[in-house]
Amino acid sequence: MKLGILGIRLLLTTLPLATLAAERQALADDPVQQYTVKKGDSCASIAKRFYGDSRYADLLHEANNITGPQPHVLKEGRVLVIPPKPPSPAGPDAKLTSVYNRVEVQAPDTRPGRVNDPLFRGNRVSTEAVSAASVTFRDETQVRLGERTLVVILGDMNSAASKSGTETTLVTGNLRAWMAKSKSASSSPPPVAITTKSANVRMEGTAGEAQVSADAKQTTRLAVYSGKSKITAARKTESVAAGFGSKAELGKPPEAPKPLPYPPVWTAGSPKVLIDRGAGAPSFVAEYSTPEGASADRARVASWHVQIARDTQFHQIVIDRVVNREVKRVEAPAPSPGRYFVRVSAINDDRFEGGFGRVIPFGVIKAATNPTPAGRRVALTLNDVPCMRVGNVSLQAVKDGVDLRSDEDLFLRCSPTESDPTTLFTFPGTR
Repeated sequence: MKLGILGIRLLLTTLPLATLAAERQALADDPVQQYTVKKGDSCASIAKRFYGDSRYADLLHEANNITGPQPHVLKEGRVLVIPPKPPSPAGPDAKLTSVYNRVEVQAPDTRPGRVNDPLFRGNRVSTEAVSAASVTFRDETQVRLGERTLVVILGDMNSAASKSGTETTLVTGNLRAWMAKSKSASSSPPPVAITTKSANVRMEGTAGEAQVSADAKQTTRLAVYSGKSKITAARKTESVAAGFGSKAELGKPPEAPKPLPYPPVWTAGSPKVLIDRGAGAPSFVAEYSTPEGASADRARVASWHVQIARDTQFHQIVIDRVVNREVKRVEAPAPSPGRYFVRVSAINDDRFEGGFGRVIPFGVIKAATNPTPAGRRVALTLNDVPCMRVGNVSLQAVKDGVDLRSDEDLFLRCSPTESDPTTLFTFPGTR
């Protein structure tokens, strides 16, 4: 069993105390207020500003109908309702924001993990083989747990002396971390600190994303995809830029950073829509490889990491596989109707994973033809795949089916998203 123990610490707001006190007193005097979103604001930072505790972010979600996967993107200039403060914090320390395969929550009894499960201090989240989960903390820092990983939610330390932001202890396994948004355009987001038995990793700056792993020999690997990070071991620190990785063996200083593998490129396959006419849809097929002209140190590939998800953020993953270097082809049975997204990364022979390559979308639709008194009806299950009727008719968006004469032909053009190339489907009438 791979284990990871996770805690979180939030930075105190950088606003003057007098300003905060005035805003909170105004909130007490006027039960309902409004606030205009500024650049860099998040639900957590606004809750911290008005209520003094980011756990009240759920109040803002409910009062302003803010839904969807977290962290939410707030548009600058949007006016939010700030409801009155209840007597106790409204939100948990973190939430389980994605689940793939077998994930368990211990809170304190063990139960299957579900998306949006609230997580409080002392709760545990564990993943089994070929499983993964994402946890979003109340400062909107995100951590993705790899397979066979266990984290313990320690919650907000609320220490004025702490400058470390989100802190995580990883015993073994891997974590992929995304830094929280900054509280204002002029300030940096809270840093992310990940500690293993052999090293300390610190992510700083803005738009940071990195992966940290600790294997059975307690060797720590840091791969940086964006932002900047540092790894410290045996009293030595190495700064690691985006596109590079460094490792530290137990009791030894970190090695000089080396380039990560290149993101793969697609050599065959394009956005398309697959159709199930009653016997199942064909498999989605695409091929990939290392970019042409890649340098030798970045072209060393030991395996590939393939993911297929229902969303562009890859929270709702349906396929997550690591395949050997000889496999340069994605051939996945078509899932249920809807839109999907595919991406691939390369892992080198030193077990460093590079960034993911370009995402390819594809769609799956289902069609069934049934007789009607006036002719026939082509019933369609699209699940958000956009389709348009074309031919000897004015363009018509199709939602769930089309009524036709028996001898009338139907031509549909469908695409995974509104901006992708279309696939033509024909439904000939009887002559």
